[in-house]
Amino acid sequence: MIFRSSAQKKTDKKSLLKCDRGVVAVEYAFALPIFLGFVLGTFDLAGIFFGTMLLEGGLREAARYGITGDLSPGVSKEERILETINNHGAGYVIVKASELTTLVYSDFDAIGDPEPFVDADGNNAYDVGETFTDLNCNGSWDDDAGFDGAGNGSEVVLYTVEHEKQLLTGYLAPIVGNSGKYTLRASVAIRNEPYGGGASC
Repeated sequence: MIFRSSAQKKTDKKSLLKCDRGVVAVEYAFALPIFLGFVLGTFDLAGIFFGTMLLEGGLREAARYGITGDLSPGVSKEERILETINNHGAGYVIVKASELTTLVYSDFDAIGDPEPFVDADGNNAYDVGETFTDLNCNGSWDDDAGFDGAGNGSEVVLYTVEHEKQLLTGYLAPIVGNSGKYTLRASVAIRNEPYGGGASC
């Protein structure tokens, strides 16, 4: 057994305090999670911005096509619009038909407006039985007068896409919620060229 004097013990303690071996490893252990969090979070945010850019660009391109009314044989206008959006999505944003809505209005000012009605009881709300103007020709009063379709000549069409995506890394999932799924949204309103056909309704 080796016995050390109190002086030797004090010297050993001072040596340990001055020793800097392993400091880099400890610093690295503290810094690595922060660095990885920054990198992974950046990837997720970049994916969101990239997807939004592709979706908005594709929707604008589709709307420009929708204005002209130029149709290919055997392909409906709605199918061509969806194809245009997905071609612009570069394989990263692939929109399903159920995620695309097109609402037709008579004018830009009418977007989102309810169908006009006679407020017989003065309660500022439509009640069953009150007279209304059926702008979308569906036989019932609606709080949004727009109706489905790509519109005819000179009509205004509101294109809207709500596309669900998964985060690239999932690191921001606790913040985003919904198991790391988020929704990309884009919309654009255009007026069709006066290429004939008159009002859709």
